[in-house]
Amino acid sequence: MLIGSFAYAQQATPLEKVYRHPRAEVERALRDMQADATGALPALDGFVNADSSTFDLYDNPQYQFRIKVTEQAPEQTLVSVSARITAWRPNAVPSQSVYVLLPSNGRLERDLLDHLNAYLEKGSPRQPSDPPSTPTASVRVPTAASRTTGTTVRFAGVVDSPVAKSVDRIAPKRDFKSADPVTPATEIAKVQAEREAVQQEEKKLQEQISQLEADRKSQVRFTDPAMVKTEQAPIFERADELSKVLFRADPQDEFEVTEARSGWVHIRLEDLGQGWIKMSELQLPNEADDIGSSAATDFIEPSEEVASFNGNWVPLKDKPTLFVVAQPKHVIPKDSLGRSQIEFAKHAFLDGYRAAAHSQEKVVGVAVVFLGDKAGVAAATLIDINRWHKGTISDKLFLERCSLSPPDAFRDGVKR
Repeated sequence: MLIGSFAYAQQATPLEKVYRHPRAEVERALRDMQADATGALPALDGFVNADSSTFDLYDNPQYQFRIKVTEQAPEQTLVSVSARITAWRPNAVPSQSVYVLLPSNGRLERDLLDHLNAYLEKGSPRQPSDPPSTPTASVRVPTAASRTTGTTVRFAGVVDSPVAKSVDRIAPKRDFKSADPVTPATEIAKVQAEREAVQQEEKKLQEQISQLEADRKSQVRFTDPAMVKTEQAPIFERADELSKVLFRADPQDEFEVTEARSGWVHIRLEDLGQGWIKMSELQLPNEADDIGSSAATDFIEPSEEVASFNGNWVPLKDKPTLFVVAQPKHVIPKDSLGRSQIEFAKHAFLDGYRAAAHSQEKVVGVAVVFLGDKAGVAAATLIDINRWHKGTISDKLFLERCSLSPPDAFRDGVKR
């Protein structure tokens, strides 16, 4: 319900506590504690019964206490307290901006009652055996008939009862802060400090997570084997050139790669467990896409078509095959022509495999038809190309499974 510039919400039931102190002493303690003062809250979270998702809608949260003091017996006083929490809810239409009264969850009330108890026990100890500082005759103690049933301390109001005035004359003034410095305001400041500490801790954790994520991204992982490409490549015990050399690998030796970082590759060994090799010594799995790239410049951009393989090679005989026609761009020395054609065939196999994977035409293999001085046909099934590309079979075994016809056209390009 909206009344004037305030929106009211149903408030929680006041909290009550009985103190074994005279009402006047309790009222005096409340005044010394400045319990009726207005205080600012660092946030609404933790102090109100409301949907936390709406807290961002409010500004400038504040609180005030409604306190009712009731005498139950000469040495027994009931204190009832409720917190009035308000916040400003702005609106794009200024006339619709309002102060909102939010229901307390009881935390402020409990704190005040606990602080009042601490003050009564520490701040204003009563000494019944001590003589009063002023004549007893000047103290007017109300009779049972004249006692009121309760006194309400509300916001800026002042407790003003005959008993309170008498206590003012009898009891010396005491500084509450020196007796018990803990007040609702300091409690709120403590909560705010704890929240800031948590936020700082969360920030540190987020920075650690970001660093770990950056470290993870800097590490390249492989599941396919890699092949050694240099002579006598040293396999080290650790990723350090000063560490022990376990053995030296030969070209085309293959190893399972588990991790690569900072110029080093971690490999799994069959008998010796594991080792490290310089990345420059290996042809990594993801470098297979570059196979034959240099040889590709030796041939005119090939033409392609899908047709039935009419040769005698059983794996592709009479099956739909992607044909690639390659013709040299220039004169290639005969002693290196076979090697160039093998390298180009590998390049064409990979390109054909990728093209077939995205084509709607059914293709089971790739055949590269070479024109020129060493005319011939190199053919492979898509299954074998896939296995070779993933490293399941070695380069040597792959070429052995291909059809290279006639063999003389590719002889100097196949390693024995």
